[in-house]
Amino acid sequence: MIQIKVAEIPINITCHDSEFFKKRLKAYRLPDDEHINPRMTIKSSVSDEVVLPKGNTIEKIRALTLAETPEGRFYYYSVNKNKQVVSCTIYDSDYSMVEISQLSTRRHSVFSLTDFEYMYTGMAFSNRLAIEGGLVLHASALKYKDKGIAFSAVSGTGKSTHAGLWRKYLSDSVEIINDDKPAVRFVGGQPFLYGTPWSGKTDINNNICAPLSAIVFLQRSEENRIERLNIGDTYYEMANAVARPACDQALGVRLLDSMEKLMKSVAVYRLSCNISRQAVETVYKEIIGRNMP
Repeated sequence: MIQIKVAEIPINITCHDSEFFKKRLKAYRLPDDEHINPRMTIKSSVSDEVVLPKGNTIEKIRALTLAETPEGRFYYYSVNKNKQVVSCTIYDSDYSMVEISQLSTRRHSVFSLTDFEYMYTGMAFSNRLAIEGGLVLHASALKYKDKGIAFSAVSGTGKSTHAGLWRKYLSDSVEIINDDKPAVRFVGGQPFLYGTPWSGKTDINNNICAPLSAIVFLQRSEENRIERLNIGDTYYEMANAVARPACDQALGVRLLDSMEKLMKSVAVYRLSCNISRQAVETVYKEIIGRNMP
């Protein structure tokens, strides 16, 4: 078991690939001899057979089946073409306890068992954060001095590249908070960006936080220009950027409330840009309010 704290949430986590997770969780780890009262416990395992708990099916959602146990816990699972259960996630309604099981013989053309374990634990954290009034953004987030900025876009558009340009041209004044899945939570009514160990394909993340000043949605263009989004466009973009639960409609509604609160708290922009210093200057002048040094 590893004790960690992510976005102010104390977590006890046990994983099958312990060596991988020791490295990924290192920056968030608490001393083993420190006693914590975890607000979340994650147990992830791999076995030769995934045994489903007793329960009643609620509904099928794409490739997943959602069910509820007699004790009021929930679980969802998936099966392969041979009707074997390849994964099952059991959770309390508030996601304070999450148990993830995978079939040891599971094979996938892209993802390994460790990859799935990494994704599943990240989704579990995202759901617990949503219970606490926060959310996870699909974005590359950075800290510039005392400001946090999140750059979001569909995969492959260049959000990581743009965040990297800030590092290139503004040097040590910029720290990457998380390259793919930063957390957002409200502190004293103000949204803050937090690093998390779940950062997509890379391990680019830091255990730091910063007040969230702006969210910028990127699209490719030969020319650089930035515009403040109206509420309709903001809602559309945010709905695609916020991590949503796979099988929890009530939590999805709760996330909408948090998303609406966030949209009222920060400026949201669309940046049409290329890969250049001018692209950084365009955002810098709009958000910081002066010319870039």
